[in-house]
Amino acid sequence: METMKLRSSLIVVLFLAALIAYTYALRYRDIESPPAPSLDSVPIEVGAFRGSTEAEDPQALELLGADATLFRTYRSDSGRVAWLFIGYFGTQHENSQIHSPKHCYPGAGWNILEEGSTRIALGDGEIPAKSLVISDGVRTHYILYWFSSADGIVTNEFALKWNQMKNSLLARPQATAFVRFSMDATGFAEGASGNDLVRFARALAPRIEEILRASGAAPRVGAGVGGYSARADSEAASPERTP
Repeated sequence: METMKLRSSLIVVLFLAALIAYTYALRYRDIESPPAPSLDSVPIEVGAFRGSTEAEDPQALELLGADATLFRTYRSDSGRVAWLFIGYFGTQHENSQIHSPKHCYPGAGWNILEEGSTRIALGDGEIPAKSLVISDGVRTHYILYWFSSADGIVTNEFALKWNQMKNSLLARPQATAFVRFSMDATGFAEGASGNDLVRFARALAPRIEEILRASGAAPRVGAGVGGYSARADSEAASPERTP
C-alpha cells in the first residue's frame, strides 16, 4: 500500500514539474518558427464549388493568436454552402493557443448534437478527422476537423496538448495547424450533408497538407500512426467564424 502511495505521489510530482516547465517555456523560451505557409494557395475551385476568401473578425484573430489564417466560403450551383478555416501556429505561446471546437461552439451558442470520427482518403493513404453535428435551434451544420503537425495528425485535444508540451520541453519545432471544414445541412436530407462534406474535404485535403508540410505543420507521407496511415445572421454567432 505504501509503495502504491509513493508511486502515485511521484507521478503527481513529475506531472506538476513538467507542467511548470511547460508554462515557463511558453512564457520565456523563444523557438525559431518556420515561414508561415501560403494558405492562399489552397484551390479556389473544388468540383462544383467555387470559393471566396472572407474578411476575418480582427477581435477573433487577436484572440486566436495564429500566425496565418484562411477563411473561405465555397458555394455550388445547387445551393450547397461549405466553409474552410485553417489556423497555422508556428510556435506555441501563452497567448497563442489552438482552441478546441468542442469548447468554442457551445460558447458561441451552438449545441453539439453528435460527435464521431471518420477517415479522409488521401492518395494511397488516409487521415483521421473528428466529426460534429451542431445546431443553434434553427440551423444545423456538419463539421470535420483535425490538428496537423510534423508529429502526425490527431483529432484528440489531449494528444495535441501532449505533443505540444513534449516538443516545447525538448525545444523541438512546434508548428501546428488546425483544419476545419463545415457545411450547412439545414433543409437537406439527414446524413447527406455529412457525406457531401467528406467528399468536399477529400478533394482539398491533399493540397492543404502539402502546403502545411512545407512549413513543418504536417507529417511526411507514410508517417504511420498519427500521420498518413496506409489505406486499409441570428443571435448565435456563425460557427464558421468561431476560432
